[in-house]
Amino acid sequence: MWFDKLNLPGRKKPLKIYHRIVFFFILALTAVLSLSFLMVFFFSQQLILNESKSTMIRFNNYVINTLDENMSTLLSLPTDERLNFISNQLYPYVKDNSLIAYQLKDNNGNIYQSSPILTDLLVSENLDKYDFDLFEFSFNDHNDQMISVNSLRYNQVEYYYLGSYYVLEDGDIIYIQIVKNLDDSYVFMTTLFILMVSISILSVIAIIFLGIYGTKQTLKPLIEISETAKNITENNLNIRIEETGNKDELDQLIISLNQMIKKLESAFNNQKRFVSDASHELRIPLTVIQGYIDILSDWGKNDPQLRDESIEAIRDEIQGMNRMVEDLLFLTRIENNYFDDDFEILDLSVLLEKIFHQCQMIDSDHQYLMESCCHAFVRGNEGLLIQAIRGLIDNSRKNTPSNGTITLSCNAKNEFTNEIVICDNGCGIPYNELEKIKERFYRVNSDRSRSTGGTGLGLSIIDSIVSIHRGKLLISSEINQGTRAVIQLKKN
Repeated sequence: MWFDKLNLPGRKKPLKIYHRIVFFFILALTAVLSLSFLMVFFFSQQLILNESKSTMIRFNNYVINTLDENMSTLLSLPTDERLNFISNQLYPYVKDNSLIAYQLKDNNGNIYQSSPILTDLLVSENLDKYDFDLFEFSFNDHNDQMISVNSLRYNQVEYYYLGSYYVLEDGDIIYIQIVKNLDDSYVFMTTLFILMVSISILSVIAIIFLGIYGTKQTLKPLIEISETAKNITENNLNIRIEETGNKDELDQLIISLNQMIKKLESAFNNQKRFVSDASHELRIPLTVIQGYIDILSDWGKNDPQLRDESIEAIRDEIQGMNRMVEDLLFLTRIENNYFDDDFEILDLSVLLEKIFHQCQMIDSDHQYLMESCCHAFVRGNEGLLIQAIRGLIDNSRKNTPSNGTITLSCNAKNEFTNEIVICDNGCGIPYNELEKIKERFYRVNSDRSRSTGGTGLGLSIIDSIVSIHRGKLLISSEINQGTRAVIQLKKN
């Protein structure tokens, strides 16, 4: 920001974001307040001065009206008594307004002054320096008389001046000069100025405190985010930042950061789980390999049958290890959402029909039936869903005796969910083990699983595939009655 370049005493590094916001907030509001102050004061001054001018014009009109109303009386009086008579008529108007003074003159040399100051003020030496006529008239398009109000200065005091004249019916002219002292206007404006300056100073102080307090409160979630980020390590990724509840941009940032921390926690947990699972499951085949190597090293070199048996056993264990590592890596990629970008609209019935025909071709030992195959559209990854369906069918095939029946179906469970159902009449799963079969490396029958080449990761992989599709994997079973596996996915 531009104020980072300010050469402030003692500052060796750019301003922090907290100071930037406070500085900008105070500067902006102070500028707005100052501009508002100038505008209000300027317009107030114009209103006050215009009101003074209006007062003088109203008084001049009052004088003219008084002359009109008393025309017959004036004409009956001698010329030297006319001005005194008019002044007596005007007295009720000016007695309560000491700041207005007037002078009446006629063309016969008679003069009446309402205030002694007019003797010094309305002299030619004082008025000659001002560029206005003593008795100024103008006319508009409608031939209406317009009177101008001028300003003059005497002894450091500002006055408004208005001059006009009135012609009597007998030809005598009465010259009217009105003067108004502007002390009351300037006193009011001075008071207004002091009041507005005081209010402005108090407002600036309030702005400073509000700016500091408001900025602290606004940036409090950011400060908490910073403190939380400092405390997050790979050993305590369960920390979450508390939301403000305002549903604003900061809340969106906190939600995004919490989601990022959750993903990091999941990634670290998957990594730890992968290392733990791999080390645990690789221990047995490595022990077997080490045993055969020891046998070969001690006395198997000269026994061709024992040597071949050992080599074949080592090869089998290595192949099993390769399959297990590949399954673990594949499971880790699924849990880290590596396949999210490949999602598209799919018809489960098409996938199931394809797999059904393939099973009939490659497995003649079991009978495959398709109960129903209705259109069921979902959004997902075709390869992963095919792998999940094949995995469940493969489990049914392994655990169902020859000539057993495996039944497939695809339909809509309700208006929100589609499902694929795979049933068999195999040996079934004990009820107390149904909750554990989705765990990694869990085997209901270890000997059977190893004999069929299983790693104990099949259902874990299938469950992860269904989970990243925002679905559910449901398995129910009874001993010697068979197993029913259901994949439920949301409709697209």
